[in-house]
Amino acid sequence: MNIHLERGKLLLAQNRLVEAERELKEALSQQPNDAYAMAWLAECYLNGKRFAEALEISEAAMRFAPDSSFLLYTLARSYFYNKRTKEARDIVSRALSINPNDPDFFLLLAHIEFYEENWQKALDASEQGLELDPEHVNLINLRTQALVKLNRKAEAAATIDYALHHAPEDSYSHSNKGWVAMEQGNYEPAFDHFREALRLEPNNGYARAGLKEAIKVKNFLYRAILKYFLWISKMNQQGRWVFIIGIYIFYRILIEVAEKSPALAPFLYPFIGLYILFAFSSWIAMPVSNLFLRLHPLGKYALDDDERRASTIVGLLAAGSAIALLAWWMTDMEILLSLGIYLLLLLLPVGGLFSVDAQGKARKQLSYYTYGLAAIGLVGAFTSGMNILVIVFLLGIFAYSWVANYLIGKDAREFR
Repeated sequence: MNIHLERGKLLLAQNRLVEAERELKEALSQQPNDAYAMAWLAECYLNGKRFAEALEISEAAMRFAPDSSFLLYTLARSYFYNKRTKEARDIVSRALSINPNDPDFFLLLAHIEFYEENWQKALDASEQGLELDPEHVNLINLRTQALVKLNRKAEAAATIDYALHHAPEDSYSHSNKGWVAMEQGNYEPAFDHFREALRLEPNNGYARAGLKEAIKVKNFLYRAILKYFLWISKMNQQGRWVFIIGIYIFYRILIEVAEKSPALAPFLYPFIGLYILFAFSSWIAMPVSNLFLRLHPLGKYALDDDERRASTIVGLLAAGSAIALLAWWMTDMEILLSLGIYLLLLLLPVGGLFSVDAQGKARKQLSYYTYGLAAIGLVGAFTSGMNILVIVFLLGIFAYSWVANYLIGKDAREFR
């Protein structure tokens, strides 16, 4: 028995990654061809989100133990977290051909299908695993999530209740119970489950996100936005783009009909206005609601620094726009109207900017876009007439939602 390997495994279980890595490397220095030490080092890298290094060493380990279930599991996970899902599926299939009775491989397969937004396949894989181990809490949780995406809410509720019956102290199960309750419109029980999940595991980001939504949803205006977010999240990426493009085309048709048929215009303008309000509010709802969340005795502690910063900026822009427009109404100064509209429109890119992870590539790309747009619009606002800068700013605002939707979609698929 290699004492360094055993120490490394113990330290890894305690999430002491630096010390675990040191012990596992020491084990490999004594036995360079120890495939299991390599696999455990790959697991250490995966836990530290060093995905490329994990894949490199797990591939090397396979030369020494190509039929080991543990090594195949680590290799499949390494492919998965490097977003090479085809190879991950192939490795899982190979592992199941060797050992068809391991529910953890069905769990991994379900995770892969869920990541690929193949909800039915994710459900099928989780159910195959549960046939082998009906009390596997992680499989029960994933089955719950797949059922929610398939809009089978009653089954999802029954499934997660079963998980909590077998593991009442499981933080992730309480989180999923909270999200199922949100889907069903049971907001108070959802709040209680998110709070319990955070009591059990204070660093549970899934529960923290749910707790914030459970507080914000008490506002009936935000409730409509949340229902839209939950509804569209059930679509795959292709379906979301079809919906976004389709509703925009419908909006353009309404404008064309209103222009060509003045008699119908009064009936169509409310729908046109509703679309504009919907499109605008879907971008700013999150930071605006976070602004009010700061007044909640518990909600203010759920926000991180980035969310607080976003809500402050959005609040200042909204207040500045309101003041400028009010001053224009009182003084009839054209520059105040331009400034008010500029600050109002700037809410859209700022809201989108803070919709992505602060450390992600999409945040940096959207930052350049937003700062450039803000600079162009500011100069244009203080220049009289419909000048080229104003036109560029307005085109940039129009294009922003398309660019941001694409980048946010990519960002959501990143592992962190």
